Amino acid sequence: MKNNLIAAFILAAALAAPAAAALPAGDRVFAAMNDELARSMAKLNMDNLGKPYFITYQVGEGHSYSVSASFGAIERENSNDFRRLKVDLRVGGPKLDNSHFAPNVWEGYRTEADWYLPLEDNYDALRFALWSATDSAYKKALEVYSKKKAFIESKGMAELYDDMTPYEPFELYRDFTVERLDEPLWRENVRKVSAVFTRYPAVKSSQVRLSFGSGGLRTLNSEGSASRQPDCGGSVIIAVSGYAPDGFPLKFSHRESFCLAKDAPPMERLLAKAAELGDTLTSMGKSEQLKAYIGPVLFEAPAAGKFFETLLVNNVANPREVWTEKNRWNNDSVFRRAGTLVERLGMRVTSPFLNVVDDPLARYHEGVPLSGFYEVDDEGVPAQRLDLVKKGKLADYYMSRAATRDFKKSNGHGRGDLREFPAGSPSNVFILAENNPGRVLSAAGLKAKFLELCKEQELEYCILVKGIDGLYGPFAAWKVYLDGREEPVHGIEFTGVTLRALRDITAVSKETYVHDLSWSTPGTVVAPAILVQEMEIKKSEEKPEKKPYLAHPYFGK
Repeated sequence: MKNNLIAAFILAAALAAPAAAALPAGDRVFAAMNDELARSMAKLNMDNLGKPYFITYQVGEGHSYSVSASFGAIERENSNDFRRLKVDLRVGGPKLDNSHFAPNVWEGYRTEADWYLPLEDNYDALRFALWSATDSAYKKALEVYSKKKAFIESKGMAELYDDMTPYEPFELYRDFTVERLDEPLWRENVRKVSAVFTRYPAVKSSQVRLSFGSGGLRTLNSEGSASRQPDCGGSVIIAVSGYAPDGFPLKFSHRESFCLAKDAPPMERLLAKAAELGDTLTSMGKSEQLKAYIGPVLFEAPAAGKFFETLLVNNVANPREVWTEKNRWNNDSVFRRAGTLVERLGMRVTSPFLNVVDDPLARYHEGVPLSGFYEVDDEGVPAQRLDLVKKGKLADYYMSRAATRDFKKSNGHGRGDLREFPAGSPSNVFILAENNPGRVLSAAGLKAKFLELCKEQELEYCILVKGIDGLYGPFAAWKVYLDGREEPVHGIEFTGVTLRALRDITAVSKETYVHDLSWSTPGTVVAPAILVQEMEIKKSEEKPEKKPYLAHPYFGK
């Protein structure tokens, strides 16, 4: 009897203790993470309110560099080493914990982060930082968990899904190196690209910004999952702004992303893109508004990528809504609202000749680097390729380890930035068209099809969109007349844009283009140019600004 009691005690202790990962020998950061995680899981129980049932530590480190310039002069520059900590701590249990709830819109739904972890591999200093962040995360979790339970009870909510579904522990250890750009060279490159705009009086403000970070990411959770993988990201953004004749603000930009230093964009291309933006703004500076339009719309790169990001990608991500007591998220909070399309599994969501795949293991597309690459997600789940849309029908959506009505298991897309709990998020999205001679055309053939539709509908011109910030605000575009002549227009908006626009895609180009997602986690859309059968456009209701009274000082000399 005594031996049975001892055996039962040992089994209970083993179940309560966190699973152990076979961590790389000599890695003092992992050692500090592991020891503080074990102590917190075993002993953290304030006022007997309950221990954490799950903890993830994530430590990112490396070197970052950024520099920006305007009209040929450096504005700011920063070069530094960094080490940062993220703590995802859960109380309650897998069926119901403190995740997916915010007491109000602006607070509560945040992981605990420490932006300034010790740079040296000092075990005691690292333990102190981990202990401090864990203590803060635990107290916050208890408070949010209590409010979440009260919220569920007050609303009489009966249809609940598990907040943390099980997954087998997974380990992956990759070596990483910290790359550094030739910073003096890139400082001069950025200055030179920004100087291009001294040739364009229509450009009232401009900025060229380079940012690059390189290092590694360690992740360890209480279930025994652990990973160490390279982590890098860089971009060059060129942005310009000016005014239309009526004072309506005009903004255009170009972005090139890369991860490895060898993939940084060549100067020749950056100089050409800067000149292209200057030419575009100069043309738009002479444009007019149009009153209304109903007809075909041709989206070229990068506007086509933004089209798919807004209507498709955002709406198959984050399938679990983050509840709030005020129950109100604004339209920009795409990382908190549940994706609209997740309720349409098995239904047609795009034109039937389109398929959509997400592949986090893809590194390049036709030589262009893809920023969404990763091998294991933030919840210790291996990255997986997803067939999101098959022949126009929704076949899957992005899953973290939070269950939904349709799925009870993660598909390796649980990701979030330093302050976010993991949620179903995109990586590298490929819009793939089936071989269909009438639907998949060369760029020139797609333009001809566009004009053919315009003629069939007896329109004087149709609308071409080359670049947009989104589908729900004012933008600039081009009238394309039947003879191919193009004329710029500004200050227009799409009206009544719905998810139906995805199903109204009538043809696409054979050529595809890489578009960077505007998510907090890196990702891309690889998309063709698209022709939408019909969309409605109206004059923007936003009021023009008062243009500067004096001329730009550089051009007013």
